[in-house]
Amino acid sequence: MQDPELEILIDRLENEADLTLADFDGVLHALAYLLPGAAPDDEHAAQHIGTADGAMHVADAAFPDWDVHIRGRAYGKHGRWHCTLRENDNLDNDAAIGLGQSPVLGQAILAAVFRLAMILKKD
Repeated sequence: MQDPELEILIDRLENEADLTLADFDGVLHALAYLLPGAAPDDEHAAQHIGTADGAMHVADAAFPDWDVHIRGRAYGKHGRWHCTLRENDNLDNDAAIGLGQSPVLGQAILAAVFRLAMILKKD
């Protein structure tokens, strides 16, 4: 999977509120490529990965002990959630920060995970 493909996936996570099960299967494949071991491997993973709990489990598996900041407002389909992944919340000198936003909380978390993984993979 090339970086442009990952950018398209992140764009869909951030801008579409009604992703399908096939879309989340694509998210699982991208996670397996970018972060081996962080993607859940059970048969129902595509159904759960887009939920806030499922996405948090991915973030925890991918970046254990990192700080997760979530902010936003719930306005139904028109809400906007923001997620930030930082290695250390006490200092302001992070080498990389993952940022994601979406009308769906779980998708904002996944977008932040993908962005951070892409940054760290290039290093």
